[in-house]
Parts: sequence; C-alpha cells; structure tokens
Amino acid sequence: MIGDDEVIFSGKHKGLDVNVRYGLKGASEKEVAGVLVEVIKKIEPFAYEFSEIDCKKVEEIASKAGKDLNSIAKFIKENSVRKMLEGTVNDAKLVTASESYFFNRALSNAGINLLPDIKTSIKPETEKVEGQIVFVGKYEKWVAIKKLALEGVEDWEVSGLLGGIIQTAVNKSFELAGESSEVGAGKRRKSFSAAADLLEELAGKDAYIIVKSLENLGYAPYANMGMLAAAHPELKPKKPKGRMAK
Repeated sequence: MIGDDEVIFSGKHKGLDVNVRYGLKGASEKEVAGVLVEVIKKIEPFAYEFSEIDCKKVEEIASKAGKDLNSIAKFIKENSVRKMLEGTVNDAKLVTASESYFFNRALSNAGINLLPDIKTSIKPETEKVEGQIVFVGKYEKWVAIKKLALEGVEDWEVSGLLGGIIQTAVNKSFELAGESSEVGAGKRRKSFSAAADLLEELAGKDAYIIVKSLENLGYAPYANMGMLAAAHPELKPKKPKGRMAK
C-alpha cells in the first residue's frame, strides 16, 4: 500500500547532497507545486554538471545573449550559436544538453521564470537513503518513483536520473499551478533560426507558454533525460511491449 502524500528526494553524489522530505498532508495543489519547484531548484544545477558538457563555457555564451527575449533572439540570429555550443562538448551527440543549458541560462539571465512563480510554506525535514538516489512524489492520485543505485555509477547516469525527475516535476508543478493546456511551436522544424523567431513571438508570455513552446520545438530549457538520449540511448524511455492500440 502506498504511504502518505509526500515528496522525497535523497541522494549524494560528488557535490550533490540533498536529503529532504516534504509532508503533503492537507496541502493545496499550489503548495505542492511550490514544493516541486524547490526540489527542482536544488537538483537541476547538478543534472547539467554531471551531463558531461562544459557548463562554464555554456554560461559564458549565454551571458552574451542579452536581457530580454528579443535580445536573445537577436543574439541567435547574429551568431552561429549551434557552432559555439559544439565547442562545449567532447562528444557531438551531447550538444543537445548544451542547447538545453544555453536556453536555461539565457532565459534566466533575462529574468524569465522557467518554473511556476509559487512558493510553499511547507518546511522540509531530513530524509536520507543510503547508497542510492531516490525520488518519491505522491499527492492524491499522482505517484512518481525514481531510483538509482550509486555503486559504480557514472556521472551521466546520475544526470539522466535527475533529468527524468526534473521533467516529471516541471510538468506536474505547472499542472498543479493550473497551467497545463496544450501549447505548440507552430509548424517549425528544430533550428536556432526557428527558435529566434519563436522567442520574438513569445515576448510578454508567461513561463508555461515560453517553456512549453521551446520544448515543443526541441529545445527544452530545463534539464531532462532526453538531452542525453543521443549520446546514451539506453536512457530513452522503454516502449511498452505488444501491439499499440490504434
């Protein structure tokens, strides 16, 4: 039987050392969204750090992109950003992670919220699980559990797990904050030119629309498991066995 409504993250790997439990008994949806936002903020820097990209180089590129969406769009149009980001990785297949981090930092530098702007009054207690990284999220009918044993683990495996946790938490936090409608990116193929055009159109929009529009174009501006899938295809979600219903 599943236990109480709660959010738990426990894990230690190199600089990552986070061990928290938030009891959610009687919590409102917005309070739970705020809890998930807190957890994302605690672990997302490590998802990028362990992804095998040169974060400092990406941050340097993003720092030149300006202070609003139009400025970022202009920077992209005037520079070969894709080529610049290729210089931040040793494996070309990891450039998708650099792309994600570039948009994450550029948008944050411009003061754009990438998460629901919600705080929570729920205070965490310490919850430590030895030998593994564990995420548990349960609230009403929602249940999410992700685990990774740490013995012999590689950095990219930790990054993949953290990315999967963050992707789940981002989507659920927006849903609980009341923002979960379908958002498209128009009929565009993934390219930095298309991203620049999209950013110009998104000026003045809220966090959800900006994040989801970029995600649908192929540039999710938050750490996610998919950003490592080209280099580590074993991280791709497994498809269910058997024939798919039409």
